[in-house]
Amino acid sequence: MNFNAQAGADGRAHRSVSKKPKRVSDVNAIGSTIPYQQMTSQIPTNQYMPNDPNNLYGQPQYAPQPQQQYPMPDQPPNYYVPQQQPQPNNIPRQPGQPAPAPGMVGGQFAMFQQPIVQDMAMQYGQKLADQGKEIVHSHIEKYLPMSKLKYYFSVDNSYVVNKLKIIFFPFMQKDWGMKYDHDNPVQPRYDINAPDLYIPSMSYITYVVLAGIALGMQNRFSSEQLGIQASSALAYSIFEIVIYTLTLYIGNISTSLSTLDLLALTGYKYAAIVVTVAGTILLKRMGYYLALLYSSAMLALFLLRTMKAKVLSGQDQAQNAVGYDPYGGQQHTDHNIGRKRKLYFLFLVTGLQPLLAFWLTVHLIVNDTAVTTA
Repeated sequence: MNFNAQAGADGRAHRSVSKKPKRVSDVNAIGSTIPYQQMTSQIPTNQYMPNDPNNLYGQPQYAPQPQQQYPMPDQPPNYYVPQQQPQPNNIPRQPGQPAPAPGMVGGQFAMFQQPIVQDMAMQYGQKLADQGKEIVHSHIEKYLPMSKLKYYFSVDNSYVVNKLKIIFFPFMQKDWGMKYDHDNPVQPRYDINAPDLYIPSMSYITYVVLAGIALGMQNRFSSEQLGIQASSALAYSIFEIVIYTLTLYIGNISTSLSTLDLLALTGYKYAAIVVTVAGTILLKRMGYYLALLYSSAMLALFLLRTMKAKVLSGQDQAQNAVGYDPYGGQQHTDHNIGRKRKLYFLFLVTGLQPLLAFWLTVHLIVNDTAVTTA
């Protein structure tokens, strides 16, 4: 048997060349409709890799070729071309900077345009607003009781007219008792003897207006002077309430008067002040003193009769329980001491109103010489 090494090598080379290469691709894996001859005809020949030292037998090796993708059967080719999204004018883009991804400029807020999301956001916002309103209302109610203030402004026209008649003609009133509904005082519109804050507040505003007229007649009007008049009157009223509250606390005087009751009762002096300033505007100095004397006297009488029912009718059982002695006169003595303190407080309030009325109006007296000069 003759062994021909060259023939063996040529045979192996012949078989290796004639052997068709097998290429596996994604298209061939799922099956392609392109004929096999057409696919193999597209394979370039003689593209071998350079000599590899690891290739001991010198067999040709094919270099890896880029895979070609072919369109799917019965499906048109899909060529995706990303579209450039326009950028806002206020956001400059540097040269060479890539454009933002599609849908990131305007599409990121698309979910907020859904009706369900908008309804949820509206309900949540309404809930937060209601909670904030309740918190604010509770804090305001803690320091400034709005529900109690509504009681003092519950008036009508007939009440205002009749109340002014009682202030300036208190000797015509016979009944000074207050009406109650289940231990609660009725509203001022149903009880002429109930205190209110409507007349004091309107009288205060009227006083500021008339003060400006009186200052104008004296050639002393200015916005600063008008502001001084309003602020000084308000400061005196606040200081007056502080003095009364400290007196009740230090003197251990128990009454049914509240702070708003004191503010309402002492605010009636502005009605007398309005009459006094109007008298000096119309009748100059003589009109001022006549109006001051009459309005101050009527105001003091009105306050005495109104506050008597609230100050002197308080029950003293709690105050006299400590010194109670059924076999002695200690209870009677404590009752007299408490009554005297209440009388002192009553005279303090009623006597201070004419003094404040005079102090707030004495500089507004219109003289005949000032009018003649003007």
